[in-house]
Amino acid sequence: MKAIILGYSEEELKKFPDNSIDLIVTSPPYADRRKKTYGGISEDKYLEWFRPIAIEIKRILKPTGSFFLNIKPHVKKGERSLYVFDLVIMLKREIGFRFVEEYSWTKNAFPTGAHGRFKNGFEPVYHFTKGEIESITFNPLACGTPVSEETKARAFRKNCKTPLNGSGMVVDRDNFKNIEIARPSNVINANNVTNQFLKKVKHSAVFPEKLVEFFVKSFSNEGDVVLDLFAGSGTVGIVSEKLNRSFILIDKDKESIQLIKEQISCK
Repeated sequence: MKAIILGYSEEELKKFPDNSIDLIVTSPPYADRRKKTYGGISEDKYLEWFRPIAIEIKRILKPTGSFFLNIKPHVKKGERSLYVFDLVIMLKREIGFRFVEEYSWTKNAFPTGAHGRFKNGFEPVYHFTKGEIESITFNPLACGTPVSEETKARAFRKNCKTPLNGSGMVVDRDNFKNIEIARPSNVINANNVTNQFLKKVKHSAVFPEKLVEFFVKSFSNEGDVVLDLFAGSGTVGIVSEKLNRSFILIDKDKESIQLIKEQISCK
């Protein structure tokens, strides 16, 4: 399945069957940002706007599926806005999602910072599910890294024993010696690689493919259906196609849809 849909997510999602989507990776328009493209939803109305969308997301997501939400609060009068934290709390306490994890997406920092703060070099990605966390699709080594012989050797040093501070962080030596690939952490380094010569730069907010690859590889299998309901330049679809996943892309902006179609061939 390959689908590119021009429309509003809050309406289009209603057409999807229950429990039909394996993975959702998306970044909604941030509050009071990109008014030319998305209208600039105000932070005081953001929960009201996102609530019906969240209800549909939960309905169409499979019990084995995962929902990843990339969004970061802006700075207003020197302070970080709290609307994103309110959104996460709403998704958990009101909509009923399970809040699995918060990932840190690190990238190229802006050249300068404001007084009292450093350069902005990361964005959070929130992981939600609706089913039992133990039952979600999860490939923990899909983006793993090889374990070096030096690392294995350190695990067997004499002082690598039960810690005295009660932390409980003990190396499982019996299993560790057979490990060849280590799990990645919840910090993902994925710099944007767009420039003025690429088609993607026509869109004001672009995912790096490496970031999307991490979630698609780790939380879906070949043939699964991946959804981005704020598709932008279509990176989720591009990556899904490369990794042999089906995909559905939704965006209300005609220019974005045209940009996606220029990059993805859908029959």
